[in-house]
Amino acid sequence: MREAPLRDGMVRNVSADQVKTVLRGAGFPENQAPVRFIVMALKLRDQVVLIDAGTGGHSIYGEGNGRLFESMAAAGLDPKAVKTILISHLHGDHIYGLMNNESDAQVFPDADIVVPAAELKWWTRPGVESLDLGPTRKGLARRIQATVATWKNVRTFEGEPELLPGVHAIEVPGHSPGMVAHLVASGGEQFLISADVVNLAPHIATHPEWQLSIDQDPQMAVETRRKIFDRAVADKLTISGTHWLMPNVGTLAKDGNGYLFAAKG
Repeated sequence: MREAPLRDGMVRNVSADQVKTVLRGAGFPENQAPVRFIVMALKLRDQVVLIDAGTGGHSIYGEGNGRLFESMAAAGLDPKAVKTILISHLHGDHIYGLMNNESDAQVFPDADIVVPAAELKWWTRPGVESLDLGPTRKGLARRIQATVATWKNVRTFEGEPELLPGVHAIEVPGHSPGMVAHLVASGGEQFLISADVVNLAPHIATHPEWQLSIDQDPQMAVETRRKIFDRAVADKLTISGTHWLMPNVGTLAKDGNGYLFAAKG
């Protein structure tokens, strides 16, 4: 986890003072927002499936991140058992764990890496490397084009198919153009791993209308957030996301224009 400094324009449609008030009310310092980087793991029969691969310890994300192998060991999971990695989108904090920071060599060369086709197409289109998408995405397009776009173990998909038994893709554009969430069904229960539908912890439920500058299309991100949250309420889904603070798995209920998050377990 790292602390992201609060800066003017971080939330486009509310003032910095309003953001500070919400941060204080949530028990955080008013000048910085906590950001957690989480990789989800599923056990399907004899294989381990990862949802994204994390930051890979890249320095742009601060100290203390990139501990995927340590976390897997603590959970009793063998990295060699990873046969499939489902990618939500191609931002660095989701894919840099796929590659060595120095050589770009694959960390999981024997795994099937499953990427939304719309996302890979956007990041490999002509001229995308010249766009200013913020400091954490500097050089990202070129790195994608040199790695993920060329790897033979990458397969792409369109729409919202069943990617693995009981695991469906759900289109959630906004934060990134081709981003997907993953809906996991097992034994009558459904768990929605919502990727980066929400990034800033205090507005997981209370301020879904906030337009974050980190979202590539902030207005679309708001529309997607409400759509996904309404679906989670209507279908009584268990839900979590990449940057949600602990406890980070629970359910949502409507609360006026916002939502109430209730942790499970």
